[in-house]
Amino acid sequence: MTYASANIVNPNQVYSYTVMQRDIESLVTRYPDLVSSESLGVTAYGRQLWAVKLGRGESALFLNGSHHAREWMTSSLLMKMIDSYAQAYDNNETIGGYNVRRLLDEVSIWFVPMVNPDGVTLSQQGTAGLSADVAQMLRQYNGNSSNFNRWKANMQGLDLNRQYPANWKGIKNASSYPWYQNYKGKKPGEAAEVQMMMNFTERIDPEVTISYHSSGEIIFWHFNTINSSLNRDKTIARSLAGLTGYSLVAPEKNPSGGGYKDWFIQEYRRPGFTIEIASYAGEGSVPLKQFNGIWSENKAVGLYSAGQSYSLWLAKQKAQYLQESMDLLAETELYANIGASAGGARILPQKLHVIARKGDWYQVQAAEGLGWIHPSPGKLAVIEQISANASWSNRIPAYQYPDAYSPKVTFIDPQTMAISGRYGTWLRASAPGGDWWIDGRKVTITWPEKAENSIPATDSGLPEEEQPEAAEGTL
Repeated sequence: MTYASANIVNPNQVYSYTVMQRDIESLVTRYPDLVSSESLGVTAYGRQLWAVKLGRGESALFLNGSHHAREWMTSSLLMKMIDSYAQAYDNNETIGGYNVRRLLDEVSIWFVPMVNPDGVTLSQQGTAGLSADVAQMLRQYNGNSSNFNRWKANMQGLDLNRQYPANWKGIKNASSYPWYQNYKGKKPGEAAEVQMMMNFTERIDPEVTISYHSSGEIIFWHFNTINSSLNRDKTIARSLAGLTGYSLVAPEKNPSGGGYKDWFIQEYRRPGFTIEIASYAGEGSVPLKQFNGIWSENKAVGLYSAGQSYSLWLAKQKAQYLQESMDLLAETELYANIGASAGGARILPQKLHVIARKGDWYQVQAAEGLGWIHPSPGKLAVIEQISANASWSNRIPAYQYPDAYSPKVTFIDPQTMAISGRYGTWLRASAPGGDWWIDGRKVTITWPEKAENSIPATDSGLPEEEQPEAAEGTL
């Protein structure tokens, strides 16, 4: 699973919607147990609004970019973030001193790298491929110019970051008709892209959001923020300023509003930030030569913010009393308190009595004593006891516990092996050298003939949506 220095995303180019789609597909293919994607819907000109999930935690952080068309470098920055964080997780490396694997086991970072794909495409490529009528309309919105490099709006001439229902009526310096920038529309949420963003935010329920824009090297962090949130939000803002070197924008008494960050703070009373990358670029896109410096300034922002998201999420969780038996499948740390990151005693694989759960922490009674554990995915499980055989026609890896990122014990040649347990899509294979875990999506299960509900030999025995695709030579 190691792809040392195998970058997928190349940010040193005009980063288009088409390139982004290709890169998202490649990232999902390379890191199937870490990266996933989904379409939030379709724009007026038929482009998918893509969301990418990176990580495996229950808490959520949300990063987005390219609300404004000419600010497409924010898309390449976020895509570079996904690529770099996934590589670091895969290789168990740190970035900027942050433990990437631990953070992404705790948090799922959601990205919408390009909120405005229609506008970005227009800004980069002009009206090529559009009908004469549409091209003429867009030139009118652009002051009768055929140079769309300055374009900020979507292709209806709506400024997406003036479309959110946060003091919408009081937005300042607004155009009164469709234009290349600053037209807030006839009502908030008129743009399909904004509707999709609001619905998606409600669904993933993030603890922290960051909207990337360009340019100016400044950070907005306040929008009519209530007094009880001020210290929390300003502390995070100061840390982001320390990471990036950017300046904090002082709060205004009567802020203009209409932006995603404004709406998020108003609606959720949680920390929301707008980060403006790059030195001031005027009415145009940021020059490519600035990207390396921008990456250096922002490469740890997602990881720092993930840690803040996790802390806020964990603090809100209520204890659930379980009183059940579970299997600890790999060595882990036993802590005296929830949230500890050091000083734990090592406990060995064993059957544990699980007393309670708070967030992703478990209070357990182990042979070594009473305490709390924070197991990574697959380490703590309730295993279904089964009796079957599994066959495979290609050499497959065997793992220490049921997770694609657990240590590989060995590789097993094609054969048939007895199966004694199941956890999700994973199977416990019994071999002379001990019990190993194999990915059930890569094998075919056969059940004893005496079983009442016998499953045909060609069926993997997994739920229908998890059935493996037929492969050449599969038994």
